[in-house]
Amino acid sequence: MRILLSIFLCSIGTVFSQTPPAPEGFKWVKNEKFSDEFNGDKLDASKWYDRSPYWVHGRPPATFRAYSVSVKNGNLQIKNSVLKGDKKYNIAGGAVASVAKDAFYGYYETRMKASSISMSSTFWLKNKPVSNECPFEQLELDIVEIVGQQKRADDFRTKLHSNTHIFHTDCKGEKVVKSAKGKNTTIDPPANEAYHVYGCWWVDANTVKIYLDGKYQFTMNPSTFFRDKPFNREMYMHLVTETYNWETPPTPEELSDNSKNTTYYDWVRSYTLVAK
Repeated sequence: MRILLSIFLCSIGTVFSQTPPAPEGFKWVKNEKFSDEFNGDKLDASKWYDRSPYWVHGRPPATFRAYSVSVKNGNLQIKNSVLKGDKKYNIAGGAVASVAKDAFYGYYETRMKASSISMSSTFWLKNKPVSNECPFEQLELDIVEIVGQQKRADDFRTKLHSNTHIFHTDCKGEKVVKSAKGKNTTIDPPANEAYHVYGCWWVDANTVKIYLDGKYQFTMNPSTFFRDKPFNREMYMHLVTETYNWETPPTPEELSDNSKNTTYYDWVRSYTLVAK
């Protein structure tokens, strides 16, 4: 009986990740604008766009289609498929985006099972420039990027990939990207074979802590390269499946295989710190 109880508690711990201990004098409070259990039969339009207005088309040869997105069996599902009749794009992926655009310091996590094709399964935050007057920046926080099938690139199935980016554009139109990458961390079982909880504590303007299945893994310091450009602007949330220019895209046969072509998000949960 004691062994069975231990197994049960371990499984619960895997499914329901915990927030990190709050600093003294503070407590974590759920941020409902960026949280969803996906227990209904359709996407909550008050919280989510089924096709992102922030990044409408994606990266060729895949683009985004609202019909790729569904909510069923307690999951947000993004099903990738063949797209016909378009010269530039021949794959339909998906990009779910938050309606709210004020994600700021706090804890963000999702429980996700990646697809098993050479497209991404991702969870990230980003923003637009404050204005188009030069110079200007965009910030991006990639909590997790998975590619469920490797054809020519590094293994994204068993290695946790997290990044922060500062995109700086000067008054000559020249763009510079400075990135702070995470450390190699093993995902076991592989990300396309099991659900895992991917979490991020955005602590302050130069501190981003990454968690896997509720356990701290590493810290990224995004403002290291641009010391006068703090990582401190509000963002929107993205849950996206896309193609990369450094990876061979999936074949029509792979896209038609329903055992491989879908990314599953069990839930998204977000928290902010408030004084007790």
